Amino acid sequence: MFAHMENIDPQPSASEAREALATIDGAQRAVRDTPWPAWIYPTNAVLLGALALAALLEQDRRFTAISLMFAIVGINLLAGYRTGVPSAVPTSRAFVVLVALAGACAAGAYVVAEVTEATWPVVVLAVLATAGYLLAGAAHRASTGSAT
Repeated sequence: MFAHMENIDPQPSASEAREALATIDGAQRAVRDTPWPAWIYPTNAVLLGALALAALLEQDRRFTAISLMFAIVGINLLAGYRTGVPSAVPTSRAFVVLVALAGACAAGAYVVAEVTEATWPVVVLAVLATAGYLLAGAAHRASTGSAT
């Protein structure tokens, strides 16, 4: 009686399973390597730099930082939904590493702002965050074949 349920399929052979997994891997790669709109890279870079510079604020620092974070996430989700891949992380290792470094620079700006009165280290970290994300964008565009 239960052997005829709709969700019980015959066991695939090893070669059929390998083929199915290869198809899935190819589909995931295609989604993860979908080019993003060109405007998203400078937008993210500017917002990340602004997030780092917000560390210099004496008042409303937390509100400004959270607002910028929501803006970054919102813009990226909107762009992702428009391209059909709202939460796909690109396969480009250069992109992922450079984005992580840019994010570390932005986060580091808050640490530096707490331990020193000087503003120049925060500005340098903001510039590095912005430049790092722009380089990440170039790496991503190159990896998707959409570099111009």
